Amino acid sequence: MAGYTRQDTANNIANGNVIDADDFDAEYNSIEAGFNASTGHKHDGTSGEGAPITKVGPAQDLVVSGIALTPKTTNTLDIGTSSVQFKNAWLDGTLDTDALIVSANASVGGTLGVTGVLTATGGVVGAITGNVTGALTGNVTGNVTGDVTGDVTGALTGNVTGDVTGALTGDVTGNITGNVTGDVTGALTGNADTATAWVTARDITLTGDVTGTVSGVNGGGNISIATTVAANSVALGADTTGDYVSSLVAGTGVTLTNNSGETATPMVAIGQAVGTTSDVTFNDATVSGNAIVQGNLTVSGTTTYIDTTTLNIGDNIITLNADEAGTPSANAGIEVERGTEANKTFIWDEAADKWTAGSEAIVAGSFEGPITGAVTGNADTASTLATARNIALDGDVTGTVSFNGSANVSITATIVDDSHNHVISNVDGLQTALNGKEAVDVEILKADTDDNLTAGYTATADDDGTKSSGTYTPAPAGGNLKRIINGGAFTLAAPTAAGDYTLVIQMTNNASAGIITLSGFTRTIDEGYLTTTDGHDFFLFITKVNGFTSLTIQALQ
Repeated sequence: MAGYTRQDTANNIANGNVIDADDFDAEYNSIEAGFNASTGHKHDGTSGEGAPITKVGPAQDLVVSGIALTPKTTNTLDIGTSSVQFKNAWLDGTLDTDALIVSANASVGGTLGVTGVLTATGGVVGAITGNVTGALTGNVTGNVTGDVTGDVTGALTGNVTGDVTGALTGDVTGNITGNVTGDVTGALTGNADTATAWVTARDITLTGDVTGTVSGVNGGGNISIATTVAANSVALGADTTGDYVSSLVAGTGVTLTNNSGETATPMVAIGQAVGTTSDVTFNDATVSGNAIVQGNLTVSGTTTYIDTTTLNIGDNIITLNADEAGTPSANAGIEVERGTEANKTFIWDEAADKWTAGSEAIVAGSFEGPITGAVTGNADTASTLATARNIALDGDVTGTVSFNGSANVSITATIVDDSHNHVISNVDGLQTALNGKEAVDVEILKADTDDNLTAGYTATADDDGTKSSGTYTPAPAGGNLKRIINGGAFTLAAPTAAGDYTLVIQMTNNASAGIITLSGFTRTIDEGYLTTTDGHDFFLFITKVNGFTSLTIQALQ
């Protein structure tokens, strides 16, 4: 090997010879010099130096050739991570990528060519000096100094706040819902479907039988025209529809004056004044149809009779003894006439200061408030018992709870020690189950005895579910074999459960897999194996001994 020269020229390091410490020191020093950074073994492909190193990484994942630096398997390696990043990159050629995400500002010194659709969700804030030949769907806040030569077939929903100095030669087939606040100095050959004002204000004039004029109308707001109808321009009977009355005829008991002529003012008299505030007296009045009283109805006779099939009263309160002004003395209420049977009453007794219903029973769905009199019968329903009761268990099982019916209750039951005996024959199926069990080997593993386990075992992995946020701290509870799904960025923390143990976690990435942050481990190995690629699988080996925790990551693809 280049860089190393055998030092034991006397061949002292051989079977049967005396080997001095100097012999070993010289050999070790020469071997050390062979690996010196500047003078040692080079691996440059020259004679004695060894072949160039073309594959590096824990699994020889990175391949180096004379013209390319490539991963061993496509779409498996990342350059840097979100937490450990390279500073700058210089490329003299073409950058071909499926997706480009720029988290900060980006500057293009040459021409930016986009063969697909360019979507600017944040808007275009600079000046566009070239030609725009495709669809423009975002906001343009700078100046458009070039020509728009293509058709704008989509809706322009953003605001154009800069100057459009070029010619718009294509068709605008979509809707312009934003504001154009700059100057349009190029040729605009299409029609505007909507506008806030006309370029030239116009006058609107009404002529004919109705005249009126408003000046300076530009569409910028609503207008109102003051109109005038020409005198004698509308002839009754010729220019109107419906009937009209040329004269009035007086009936019996009615006097009529000024009853004819277009400008006449007819006057009707019935022998007494009739006005909105006048009192009119009739000896008797019979209404064969409906009678509607817009004001108050006062009946001052002795008895008022109402003989109808149904009495409808729109008021929600009926007042009895309405003329009582002093201390009440008279009873009031309702009496039901029952013909040959005794009448029934519901009366307010002023002397007793209570409602009375005679000897009749009152039936109702429910009553609110206290009932102070004697009540017989049972309540069909109630929300609670008037007096709470205790429900107690005694005998072999004891327990008690207070219950008033307001809610469900649970009794904590206690089985009295030695209160009952069980024999196998009294437990259905127990003897059969015991007979089917395999005999117990006396050689059983014990916690306090060293032993040799000659048989293998299987276990079902504990499913800890999908981790998409927060912190996941695994623990041996449920089993030392576990499986999880990486469904988003989360923190994997070192286990804190007491004791010494080993955990094996199988993890699979889904389409939402995120970056995993490690926390609390004494040592981590092969952290770089973790990816966020959908479908990638990993083994996470965790060992906790004497308070130290180690994490080893193994990629399964």
